[in-house]
Amino acid sequence: MVRPNWPKMGSDVTMLDDTDLLFVYGTLRRDLADGEARSLVHDLELVGAATVEGLLYDLGSYPGVIAGHGVVHGELLRVAPPERLAAIDAYEECRGVEPLFRRTLTRARFGNGRSVTAWIYLFSRSVDRAPRIDHGDYSSIRKRGG
Repeated sequence: MVRPNWPKMGSDVTMLDDTDLLFVYGTLRRDLADGEARSLVHDLELVGAATVEGLLYDLGSYPGVIAGHGVVHGELLRVAPPERLAAIDAYEECRGVEPLFRRTLTRARFGNGRSVTAWIYLFSRSVDRAPRIDHGDYSSIRKRGG
């Protein structure tokens, strides 16, 4: 069986890729979003719960994912029109000389095993002092209050 040439998390891709799916795992999840984040995602289509491969860290008031061998839980949103990603990029501070996050492509998997290509925001700074969320689900921490 020949496997498709799927992008690996963190692979360099053009920001002009045509996917309209965004994997969110933290403050952009619809059940966790408030304030500015809520205004960015409240009317986006919820495609469903999904997971990606990566390592999730608690960075205080928000989480961050880096490439690695773990499972991160989140949800897929359809961003339409795709130009709306520019506002989300600004929220995630992924522009400039030292961006906080970097938007890249990954493979997201649904519970039934089906997978799709989606955008994800990877944390682009050091996680050396941040605690890892081993179970990979930020919502369980946020809903408990810490």
